[in-house]
Amino acid sequence: MDPVVLIGFMGSGKTTLGRRLAAALGVDFIDCDTELETAAGCSIRTLIERRGEAAFRSSELAVLRRLVDSRRADCVVATGGGIVESAAARALLPQLGRVVWLRADPETCVARLGTARVTRPLLADADGWRARYARRAPLYAAVAAYVVDTHPDGVEASLGVLLRWLGPLLPTTPAGG
Repeated sequence: MDPVVLIGFMGSGKTTLGRRLAAALGVDFIDCDTELETAAGCSIRTLIERRGEAAFRSSELAVLRRLVDSRRADCVVATGGGIVESAAARALLPQLGRVVWLRADPETCVARLGTARVTRPLLADADGWRARYARRAPLYAAVAAYVVDTHPDGVEASLGVLLRWLGPLLPTTPAGG
């Protein structure tokens, strides 16, 4: 199975749904934000505060390149919300696997983050994150092979939608094997 790559705004459900999807498929889950923090030796917040958003985006792209170069199969990958802002990343995402946009309106995304918003420097002001969402939405749409609206249905329903979409794409086991 090719990797499933989840993209979407912060709070769209990439990590939560990604973990559930990986468990349902019996494959590994890779969170690009966690990979980035491990490589940087600090949190994303600290990286942005110390080196700026441009350095963060460069590090994020390096993580994506490593994943593409590793040619991993049988995994679910959750990207950072802003990965699509880089043209280079948009070109790499389809090379990594089947790209799925987890779509939810920006207010829903921010509300889902709750108190975790304080650890996200890019959500500092409402006008700023609304502008980010407006800028990113057409980029998500351009790179996605499939779209799942996560806000109306909840995790279980969204997981069901994804599994139904993936069903015909999953390898089948021969009878008796």
